[in-house]
Amino acid sequence: MGACANVHLDTSSSNNWIGQTPGLTLAAVFKDTLAAGGASRLLFGTDSSFFPRGWQRGIYEEQKAALENLGVSVEDRALIFGGNFERLFPARRSG
Repeated sequence: MGACANVHLDTSSSNNWIGQTPGLTLAAVFKDTLAAGGASRLLFGTDSSFFPRGWQRGIYEEQKAALENLGVSVEDRALIFGGNFERLFPARRSG
């Protein structure tokens, strides 16, 4: 990721894909990804792109717990869970 500063990753998934790779954990994926690109290049996602699925609280809770257990700072978690999206896609203000 170092050679591609404009590449960002999203955490979007049902988290079920981990079961397809024995021994792999969500925490291990986050740890390696954070080491490779840092928190400023991760964007939270839940795979809720189709109706009527919507917001997936369980996915958020699992990802939040994994990051907390890794000791990821409050500031970095805030980037992942919204700050990076807001930076990359700033809201247009009328007026």
